[in-house]
Amino acid sequence: MTLLSLPLELLQHIAGCLETAHRPSLQAFSLTSSACHAASLPVIFQRICITVHNHEGLRRHVDSLREALSRTDSFSCIRQITVTGALRLRDKQVEGYSTHTPWSFPYDSENVLDEDPVNYEGMYAVYDESVIERSSEEDMAWAPLVTLLGAKIPLEDLVFDCQSQFPPSLLRMLHEQHPQCRLHHLTFKFRTLLWGVPNSYEMELATSPSLYTVKVACAQRDSDGDDDFNLEAMMELVTGLAPNLNKVIVLNLFPGGSLRSTLPRGSWQSLPGFSRGKRGSLKSLSLKGHTRLKTPKMLQDWARHIDFTCLQHLTLDGCLGMMRSGLSGETMEWIVQTQSFPHVKSLSVHITRDDLNVEKPHYREHAISFFRTFESLEQLSIGGPIDYQIMDGVLAHHGQTLRKLSLHPFEEIPVGVDVRDLRDLPFHFTKDCVLQLRAQCPVLEELTILVKRNKSSASEAEIYRCFGEMTNLRALSLLLECSNWRVTRDPTYAPDFDLRDQEPVETGRYPWLKRGELKETFINCAVDEALACSIWKTISQNKTGRPLERLKLWPTGAGEYGTAARLPPTFAAIVQNLARSWLFERVPRDDTEDFTVTELRQRRRLALDEKEAKFLAHPQDFEFWKVFRSIWPSKNGSKDFRDDWSSYSL
Repeated sequence: MTLLSLPLELLQHIAGCLETAHRPSLQAFSLTSSACHAASLPVIFQRICITVHNHEGLRRHVDSLREALSRTDSFSCIRQITVTGALRLRDKQVEGYSTHTPWSFPYDSENVLDEDPVNYEGMYAVYDESVIERSSEEDMAWAPLVTLLGAKIPLEDLVFDCQSQFPPSLLRMLHEQHPQCRLHHLTFKFRTLLWGVPNSYEMELATSPSLYTVKVACAQRDSDGDDDFNLEAMMELVTGLAPNLNKVIVLNLFPGGSLRSTLPRGSWQSLPGFSRGKRGSLKSLSLKGHTRLKTPKMLQDWARHIDFTCLQHLTLDGCLGMMRSGLSGETMEWIVQTQSFPHVKSLSVHITRDDLNVEKPHYREHAISFFRTFESLEQLSIGGPIDYQIMDGVLAHHGQTLRKLSLHPFEEIPVGVDVRDLRDLPFHFTKDCVLQLRAQCPVLEELTILVKRNKSSASEAEIYRCFGEMTNLRALSLLLECSNWRVTRDPTYAPDFDLRDQEPVETGRYPWLKRGELKETFINCAVDEALACSIWKTISQNKTGRPLERLKLWPTGAGEYGTAARLPPTFAAIVQNLARSWLFERVPRDDTEDFTVTELRQRRRLALDEKEAKFLAHPQDFEFWKVFRSIWPSKNGSKDFRDDWSSYSL
């Protein structure tokens, strides 16, 4: 049977598989024949993305889209529309701080671990714009999109990820023409909570029966010194004021300048219609950023507003750079004793020892009991102080059902005075740990894990080969760990360096850092395309079962030695060129081993190169450069170190 003789249903199934596996192949498939073209249209047009910048651009975009839909008779194919960008009128003046970029990183669009690029400590103002008025010039500027929704389309989901306010005319069209459509508002925010009674349109949007998903950024106090009560308002919305709200994502910010005011925070006035004692039935709750999880209070507040037994997904992520604010042993103990999560299948948490000042000897027991509170998880992500006993407890309880697993162990770096003498070392995964994963997680499909770099040694290569023995594994993300905390935390640490490499890099500033240790750091964080390809091939050539479809490599931890002391800018300028991240994707054909390789965060690296040019053109901290050149001497009189280095091969 030839491709052209297949029935339409099978051709549509092929098109759907191509859309998931390799979008460019879908376009090629649609051009194969008129039958393939007809089968591809529902897939091509089922999800549409519209990026807005101004009224004219929006009109042109929608007009061209409507023309294509009319020409192919494809209006009936649309299921989801995503709106991104920011529609700003030319004469519109925005007061205060910009709300559309306070927490975005400009160069992290290619994120390594599929996490939202968020800067929780940027400038942020909650009351910087007035509420959009019905039939105003700004509202009418959305007319092209409103008209598109007025066509006969079976819209199921509207994703609003636009930095402009959601327009009243669009909400009205949803209510009238698409009452079953789910609204996913990813830039939600109340702007009039200090009025006493919020603006009527804000309440109409917040309590809309269309509202299904909300992502809200909030803070205790913004950069202007104004109290922000969006968190309190969100807790009340989920009790039933927003009747169909199922998913809430809270980004807890700590804005720059928010500590300038020393006045006590004002009292919160409840939303109109809120009834104390009612609890909502959210399916998904994500608390991220500066979430206060070291004590149970934050979760106790949420427990008064939602029924945790209804949750299917839970994220408790308090990881913030060098500051860890994850679940403490005290909070985990409260959860174990008071809460139940019978329906949670997806869990993402950051945990913390919380023992910088006082030892917390029962942390491990609390963590193991906490993970046993959940039943048969299918997706699990853990960040924080993990040790072998915690990992063993997690795999014994959840390993048989896990399809997606992320393990990112780290320890807290102490900052300030009155800190105990900490000796904890970050846990790293040995060959035996990877073999244990293989044995106890038989259906695992996606894995994110930390691999300790060891100068591309035979033992390091052996760990990569072990990943190939995971039968169902199809997507793998490796955090290539380049830190060495033993330098300051392990009194028994005695590396076998020669006499020259035993010397401190700089006796005055870094007496604890030997030249040999800095050498190892440079070698370990140097990940060029040749080494990355070698890791991909080592895993792929040893792969059993289904082939590996995707591999991400992310060097991390260079310059971390278990102390808060920071190395000079010259070190950072070198490392940002050596530590490159890579994405490998297999070409989705059974008869080929071809793959594509892309450097992730390349734009960010090049932008930082330009920013740090003074440290590259006029090297300071000469000892660091001498160590670098002892590994990679200048080639043919080269003055640019970026032309001289290469990774140690496996």
